[in-house]
Amino acid sequence: MSRLVFSRFANYLDEIARQGSIRKAAEALNVSASAIDKQLILAEEALDVALFERLPQGMRPTSAGEILLLAVREWRREFARVKTEIEQLKGLRRGEVRIAVAQEAALDFVPSILAKFATQHPRITSGIRVVESGSVRQMVMDGSVDFGLTFSPQPLPGVVVTASSQFNVRAVVPASYPLDGRNSISAGELLQQPIIIPDVNIHLRDVVDLLAARIRMKLQPVMTTNSIELIKAMVRQGIGVGIVTVSEGLLLVETDGVRVLGIDGKHMPSFSLSLIASTHRKLSAAAVLARRHFELSMGEDGERRFP
Repeated sequence: MSRLVFSRFANYLDEIARQGSIRKAAEALNVSASAIDKQLILAEEALDVALFERLPQGMRPTSAGEILLLAVREWRREFARVKTEIEQLKGLRRGEVRIAVAQEAALDFVPSILAKFATQHPRITSGIRVVESGSVRQMVMDGSVDFGLTFSPQPLPGVVVTASSQFNVRAVVPASYPLDGRNSISAGELLQQPIIIPDVNIHLRDVVDLLAARIRMKLQPVMTTNSIELIKAMVRQGIGVGIVTVSEGLLLVETDGVRVLGIDGKHMPSFSLSLIASTHRKLSAAAVLARRHFELSMGEDGERRFP
């Protein structure tokens, strides 16, 4: 495996330094001395610097050679660590991953991804914390979770966005709401109804406030709550209509006495769920595997680092 990752020259360089001569390095590696000498000459020509001093008593690394040796040996140590983590992923050991999830994504989107991950990797334990979006960022920063899923994260030092998935704001109405065959509702009609909206601790509230401002309507909710599930439950009870978020492409259906509808109008905001991780914290093998699973499920937009 190592020959696929490390060049022959890296092996030659390290062995020359250990043995103090090309001849002894050749014997230790069971290759010809001329092959090693040729690789060394080519490397020195490419770098335009001598890597070894040729002394009567043997060969000694130059300052440039010492720098290169340090890099090669660090490379070997890191590769050994990666091999150990890959062995863990093969099921030789149990693993654990900790994820913080904004609650707007915890009802439908994240459970479907987690279910597939649990099926594929039954020996890995997932610890999920459902919190408001702002807390996700802080938990990633302080290391209490391995990565987080949050909506429209604000730039923070040391945080990178590795994947994003588009979400849309949707109306939730009782199944008995008169629609005359429609599968959508205008923003104006929606906000004129007795409405149940998220409170200020939920990121979705910012989107609702922006929508109201864009269509110049004053929000007059009959209820506010920090629970998206409670919004659906109260709509089901006939208290009013509600607003929730769903991932893009989710079918609009009638379930449990409520209907999820599109909201018409060019003023309708949209926003995205982002996977965020620390730029300086190393993840366990289990966490790396889980993060990659989420990135592939969400669709990678490419890393966006916050300075």
